[in-house]
Amino acid sequence: FVYQKREIALEELRQILSQNFEGRESLRQRLLNYSPKFGNDANEVDELAKKWARRYCELIAEHRNPRGGSYQPGLYTVSAHVPLGLAVGATPDGRLAKEPLADGGISPVRGRDRKGPTAVLKSVSKIDQLLTSNGTLLNLKFHPNVFDGDDPFKKFSQFLRGFVQLRVMHVQFNIISADILREAKNNPEAFRDLVVRVAGYSAYFVELDESLQEDIIARTEHRRV
Repeated sequence: FVYQKREIALEELRQILSQNFEGRESLRQRLLNYSPKFGNDANEVDELAKKWARRYCELIAEHRNPRGGSYQPGLYTVSAHVPLGLAVGATPDGRLAKEPLADGGISPVRGRDRKGPTAVLKSVSKIDQLLTSNGTLLNLKFHPNVFDGDDPFKKFSQFLRGFVQLRVMHVQFNIISADILREAKNNPEAFRDLVVRVAGYSAYFVELDESLQEDIIARTEHRRV
């Protein structure tokens, strides 16, 4: 939009971001929906993720810890992407100020991955995870209807084999619909035993902070079409 399409000047965009897109919702929607995003197997974007993940790991390697040893870089947020998002202003991808950042660490931003879970794996695989000796974290959410139809578990096992062949370090799943999660949030007494995967740990959904509940509900829900 700035350098290629030249629809908006960089300084103007910077000003719009400082005002949290106030009065510029149409532009925000264009940035959200008409610029490529990580998680869709788009090389132009994925190469940026690869570049900056490598740079982060290189910077970590330049420092020594208080015991004289080396720091081990990791790409994961656990659940800190929600409170950290509160300290970050609006961003050029269309995210509003204080909204959560990408969950997990190498997960696409919720709702930005629109080409299916295989495309997510292919995007993530382009990051050199041999550099992340402290681990990575990828969240995926599936609607239960993925396991309907003929031989669904065979298809899912093939997906997992693809995960291994692409040499992605880590993936974890929630297999539940957003509708059920909303019902659990509104009627917690009926869902006391509902356990979800948050980001590197599991928890009872109804005991999570509301902001984390909303984040899990809003994560991309991959389903049968």
